[in-house]
Amino acid sequence: MVLIIGGAYQGKLDYVKENYPCKSLVQCSLEQTEMDLSGDIINSLHLIVLAQIRAGLDTLAYLREVYPKLKDKILICDDIFCGVVPVEKETRIWRETMGRALVFLSKNADEVIRVFCGIGSRIK
Repeated sequence: MVLIIGGAYQGKLDYVKENYPCKSLVQCSLEQTEMDLSGDIINSLHLIVLAQIRAGLDTLAYLREVYPKLKDKILICDDIFCGVVPVEKETRIWRETMGRALVFLSKNADEVIRVFCGIGSRIK
């Protein structure tokens, strides 16, 4: 598994398209609480996490369950855990859950790449 992280609008998807050509892409949304595992690239994982929080689901339990199916995937996720701590409770929970989820995914990923201003830096 390859995990691509970085801030919003930092060029993560473009980076993946340039460096991992000919891969199929699926887009996550707030309307789904599970990843569509049919594509090679799963974009916007952070939206699934927020949908799971809103549905009262345990994100870490879900990731542990689907992890064996993620071994050949490229996951793209916004970094939402930096900066000022949000005032809204849901956003704070999302930020904490997202951080814990990325710790789990990073530890189990073959590669972790942080994209900043369109430039990828391999951190694992």
